[in-house]
Amino acid sequence: MNKSFNKKIDRSKSNERKWSIEYLEENYKIDFSKKFYNLSIADLDFQTPKPIVKSIISRAKKKTYSYTYTEKKSLQAIQIWYKKMHEINLKTDLIKLVHGTVNAMFEVVKCFTKEKESVLIQSPIYQPFERSIIKTKRNVIYNNLIYRDDNYYIDFVDFENKIVKNKIKLFLWCNPHNPGGRVWEQEEILKIIEICNKNKVLIFSDEVHGDLVLNQKHNSLLNYSNLIKDFIVCNSPNKTFNLGGLKGSYMICSNKNIFEQISNQYEIDSLTSPNIFFQPALISAYTNNYSYNWLKKLKEYIYSNYTFLKQQLSNFQNLEIMQMQASYLVWIKFKSKLSLKDIKQQFIDNNLILSFSDDFADCKDNWIRLNIGINKKTLKQVVNKLKLVVFNIKGEK
Repeated sequence: MNKSFNKKIDRSKSNERKWSIEYLEENYKIDFSKKFYNLSIADLDFQTPKPIVKSIISRAKKKTYSYTYTEKKSLQAIQIWYKKMHEINLKTDLIKLVHGTVNAMFEVVKCFTKEKESVLIQSPIYQPFERSIIKTKRNVIYNNLIYRDDNYYIDFVDFENKIVKNKIKLFLWCNPHNPGGRVWEQEEILKIIEICNKNKVLIFSDEVHGDLVLNQKHNSLLNYSNLIKDFIVCNSPNKTFNLGGLKGSYMICSNKNIFEQISNQYEIDSLTSPNIFFQPALISAYTNNYSYNWLKKLKEYIYSNYTFLKQQLSNFQNLEIMQMQASYLVWIKFKSKLSLKDIKQQFIDNNLILSFSDDFADCKDNWIRLNIGINKKTLKQVVNKLKLVVFNIKGEK
């Protein structure tokens, strides 16, 4: 199976943002006549597992593409996946198929808060967390994570103070964390639950990177469901199996009241029919043994990429590489007197497209997020380019 990860696939004519020249030329000032590397968007440069592809093709061959409904088989597939992967028992009547995780955040914000009310997030964070609040005319409140010893930690005094002071009703949480890949520990989760319960705060837990936890157990909020009154966990096979374009996710609600409220919000916004290819893909991904084995090999491959990257960059004193506990996104801090604008230019000059600190909400200092969901040959080429950039970025603090 490692051969499939080593294989280079041509995505340039796939109409996918990451590799479409038409899209990239509109957004990046890079000489695309030369070889370039796009390590920004969080998807995999690997083919989706064969059984999932077959399920999509099988559905396409029916030659009708009309309105859909949520099949019981889809909910049962999610139930099977959680039992096998996470040893968690789910009730299918509390699961709702939705139109992607970012859309889910918007709907949750609209459903459980009012305009001008405040919503809490932890920063730095994946930018749509912030956007879902601002675009719906709510106030963003930041609980800044503390960076030390190559990892992020929660300032719980600030966390609770922000909740009380701003009368927070909703906390949008990223578990595992994006962009850092932090896997939150049981002690931290119990503290979050304690504070949110005490202050009657609904927790929305984005867990789309949860199946990609590398060398430890994913601490889903669902593991503590008996301790929490109100929560929504959102997950998807998209990050795991490279299905982002299907725009499908699912919510797992703590109780019938929460489920009915969010279902009503989706009806208000006329978001009812799941993507016609999402359910066949979901059922295949979550119920065939090939997927389980493929995912195991994928995580081994990703971790070996991460180990190689760290080894190659270990001698650069102006870099700090955060521990990547989950996913395939490496978070790297540049200790430099150069401005972020100048650092960006160095990458552009070397035809490297990355995500930078200003792509994330309330991110201080100079950071890059590097996608290593790529084959090893490409990774070696990227590392050589990175070394050139780092050599050129002077002014170590």
